[in-house]
Amino acid sequence: MRSVFFIFVIFLLPLFGVHAQSPEKNANLQFKTENTAPGLVETHPQREVKISDLTWKGYFAIALFVLTFIALMLEVRSPDITLLISAGILVIVGILTPKQFLEGFANPILVTIAMLCVIMRALEINGILDIVGRKILSTSKHVGTQLISYMFPVSLASAFLNNTPIVLLMAPIIRRWSLENSCVPSKYLIPLSYAAIFGGMCTLIGTSTNIIVFGLLRTHSVASEFTFFELAKAGIPLGIIGTLYVIFIGRHFLPVRQDPASALTEEAREFTAEFLVQEECPLIGKTIKETAKKYFREDMLIQIERGSEIIDSPSQELVIFLGDRLVFAGDVNKIVQLHTIKGLQSQADPHFELDPGSSHFTEVVLSNTSWLIGKTPKSINFRTNYGASILAIYRQGSRVTGNVRDTVLLPGDTLMLLSGETWHGADYYNKDFYNIRHAEKLSIYHPVRASIVIGALFAMVAAVMLHIPIMVASLTVAFFLIFTGNISIRQAQKSISWNVLLLIASAFAFAKAMVITGVANVFAEFLLSVVGTDPYMLTGGILLITIITTELLTNNAAALILFPIAVQTAFLAGYTSDMAVKTIGITIAIGCSCCFAIPTGYQTHMLVYGPGGYKFKDFLKIGLPLDLIFLIVGTLLIPTIWSLSPSS
Repeated sequence: MRSVFFIFVIFLLPLFGVHAQSPEKNANLQFKTENTAPGLVETHPQREVKISDLTWKGYFAIALFVLTFIALMLEVRSPDITLLISAGILVIVGILTPKQFLEGFANPILVTIAMLCVIMRALEINGILDIVGRKILSTSKHVGTQLISYMFPVSLASAFLNNTPIVLLMAPIIRRWSLENSCVPSKYLIPLSYAAIFGGMCTLIGTSTNIIVFGLLRTHSVASEFTFFELAKAGIPLGIIGTLYVIFIGRHFLPVRQDPASALTEEAREFTAEFLVQEECPLIGKTIKETAKKYFREDMLIQIERGSEIIDSPSQELVIFLGDRLVFAGDVNKIVQLHTIKGLQSQADPHFELDPGSSHFTEVVLSNTSWLIGKTPKSINFRTNYGASILAIYRQGSRVTGNVRDTVLLPGDTLMLLSGETWHGADYYNKDFYNIRHAEKLSIYHPVRASIVIGALFAMVAAVMLHIPIMVASLTVAFFLIFTGNISIRQAQKSISWNVLLLIASAFAFAKAMVITGVANVFAEFLLSVVGTDPYMLTGGILLITIITTELLTNNAAALILFPIAVQTAFLAGYTSDMAVKTIGITIAIGCSCCFAIPTGYQTHMLVYGPGGYKFKDFLKIGLPLDLIFLIVGTLLIPTIWSLSPSS
């Protein structure tokens, strides 16, 4: 509550006597640089005027800002809807023109973020992230070694990929790994989220916030942009310090809690499947431990039937023989991956051949009027007639045991289907099925496709480093991946975070209103009166406000709202050069990634909150000291690397 009160005071005190630049009485002071793209109009205040010089538009903008801020904190609506409504009100009352409102929607940054979502999804559905995730975890019993084994690779990956799917992928892997090693997931999942944030600080595409700030800097002047790896000058030292803090100090603040699902049965959608080892199978003559290095995790193989002998929980040193019947348990992606092993025949559908490059998963429910009721999949030749293979059948939330082919189907049964292409059976036979999950492409590793996707990603990074516009580079790579079949148009469309794009576009309009009404000057004047003109104090003040705002709101909203205020503060202090604007932008970008103390401050925190069994106070204990460390180090580091210089 203290932080809420502090930020509230920061934004309200200017109403009670702080001086500001009047944009209307000093219109001659407004200008755009020669290289300015459509966006915010920059002002260089040269003298102070009273707050009373603001017109009704300025007071209205302040009131709307406060109400919007409160609505974002209270989560009255989702952030994108809240900011869209606020920006719409600004148009309705005449503060923004329709053209100014739409400039945010025409910003190239939106296309860039959308294309990066497509590229990230291509990495995911081609099994690349899953393969990497399974290979990085340490077998050491030392906690520090365990943490560094995945924190460093996750940080490295997050520098080039979106951190949300990385954490989404790694969280269940780390949870299972910790349970297998008799540890508690609560000791490992918060560090996973932090590691993803550390990596995001280091490159232009590390987080969507960095791309937003890059766009805001480009709006001011091309000369104020930062390069692809420029953030790494501060991001790498901060990431190293943050990692060392977690390993040596922070981990002692992490709770020891029972895994929330340890006392429950396995998830309803964790499958068991039987396979028969036939001739030419590469598993023959190898131990389970040896096969696990290439084909599947050893914990997936839960039973071996060898003649009349049944071996439960087989030892890792047990050798697999021809004719063995193997029983596996795992999620749908891992079970489907087994279908690609030569000579390993599925007993659910022995003649089903899976194309790992175009496999899809569909979940349907049998309707009461379906003609399949009372029949078995074998008797109706399901795969031939419907174009899909039944992987498993669930009834009243539990998996139906026994051979899938000989199971009599009943109303309400849930069928898990595999198909080589997008399955449209529920559309063609709409009286038989209800769709639950529609034809999702499975994440199956395919070496050729994986090589193409990874090569395309590196090509994009190289292009950006060669000063090709990031929008052009990302657009080219995304189109290439679609045209080469590495991701379908449907999957590309579903991968784009449309709510994030709406949030950014609306916030651009909102931030523009803050500038043209003079409100940014009001807040900047107050901030300057608190921190002074010293480069380190000024940087520290902006960094502190950014960290607090990010913890209370979202990183993207904080960047868009605070950037014009921070730039005006620097101008008032006499720092008007392109380098000074870049320094302010980098301060905002770094500050928006310093959100370690509140679980709602960053999306990846919420992905580990439930699986780790965490409470709100757990993030405060480990995150507040880390926020403070980053504030101190960032305040000393940023002005040293990027000088706040006056106009040249």
